[in-house]
Amino acid sequence: MSYFIGLLSGTSVDGIDAAIVQITNDQITLIATHEQPFSSELKQQVQNLIKTQQTTLDNFANCDALLADEFAHAVNALLAKANMEAKDIVAIGSHGQTIYHQPNKDNKDKRSTIQIGSPHIIAAQTGIDVVANFRSMDMALNGQGAPLAPVLHEKLYQNNKQNTAVINLGGIANVSFFGKDFAQLIGYDTGPANCLLDEWISIHQNKSYDKDGDWAQQGRLNEKLLNEMLLDDYFQKSAPKSTGREYFNRNWFENFKEQFNATLAVDIQNTLTHLSAQSIALEIKKQSATIDEIILMGGGAFNIYLVELIQAYTKVKVTVAKNANWIEAILFAYLAERRIKNKRLDLSSITGSSAPLLLGDIIKK
Repeated sequence: MSYFIGLLSGTSVDGIDAAIVQITNDQITLIATHEQPFSSELKQQVQNLIKTQQTTLDNFANCDALLADEFAHAVNALLAKANMEAKDIVAIGSHGQTIYHQPNKDNKDKRSTIQIGSPHIIAAQTGIDVVANFRSMDMALNGQGAPLAPVLHEKLYQNNKQNTAVINLGGIANVSFFGKDFAQLIGYDTGPANCLLDEWISIHQNKSYDKDGDWAQQGRLNEKLLNEMLLDDYFQKSAPKSTGREYFNRNWFENFKEQFNATLAVDIQNTLTHLSAQSIALEIKKQSATIDEIILMGGGAFNIYLVELIQAYTKVKVTVAKNANWIEAILFAYLAERRIKNKRLDLSSITGSSAPLLLGDIIKK
C-alpha cells in the first residue's frame, strides 16, 4: 500500500489542488483532497507573468519561491485533514504553475516550457521527496510536452467494447481517444475551454469565472464571429499539438477587434462558449472511429451551458466523471509513482516524443 500526493495549479490560476492517492497493484484510489486559493497578491503576480510574458529576474525568482511556500502549505494542510504524516507519503508529484509553454520548434524558437514553484522548497518544508519538471524531457525528445493526462484517462476509463473520448475542461481543453477501434491512445489539446471565458467575464463583470455559464446563456450567438475564430491556425493544425494561455488570452481577442467592437459583451461570452464546444466537437468529428461516449472532467464540466453545447454539437452521450475536479491532481500523483518506480512512458501517440521516457526529476528531501 503506497500513498502519493498530486499537486498542481492549472492554467486558470484559480489556486492549488492537492490530493492523496493510494496506488496498490496498479489500482488508484483517491483518499483525501484539499483546495487552497492563492493569496490575492501572489495570484496577481502569477497572472501578470503569464499575460505579459515579461518580468525581472528578481520577480521571477521571488514568485518561484512564494509559490513553493504556498504549495508546501497546501501539502501540510492536506496531511492534517487526512490525519496522516509526511512519513506516510512516498513522494509528491508537483506539476507547479506553467508560466510559459512553447511546443513548436522553428528556426527562431526551440521547444521549451517553464513551470514555477520550487520543488526543492516543497521538499524542504514538507519533509517528502518531490517529483517535478514533468514536461522537459518529453520536449527534449521532440514532443509537445503536453498533454500528459491521456495516460491516466486510458487507465481509468478504458472499455474495449466501445470508443471513448475523455475531455479535460481546464483553462485549455485536452482530449483523449481510446477504445475498441483505436490501435493506440491518442491525445492532444483541442484549444480553449475556460481560459477565454474567464478572461472576458473578468473584463466585463469583474468575476473570475462564469458560474454555470449563466452570463453566456443571457447572450446570443454571433455565428459570423464564431466562424472567423474557428479559422485560427491552431484549430487547423493536426495532432500532436498543444497550447496554453500564452496563445489563447486577451491579446487573442485583438484578432477580431472589429467584430468585438460591433458585438454586445454578453453575446461575445455566449459566442466564446460556443467556440469552446465547437472546437472540441470538430476534433471528435475528425476521428475515423465513431465515438460512443464522452467523459468530461475539470472545472468546465460544471459549466452547465458549456456541457449542453458539447452534447448538442457532438450528439454523443456525455457524462461527468466522478471526482471530475481532481483528475489532474490524481494524474501527478500517478506520474510520481511511475517515476519513483522508474517506469518509462511511451507518449509518442500523444505528444509526439521520439522514445519512451522517464517523466520527471526526483528531488530528495
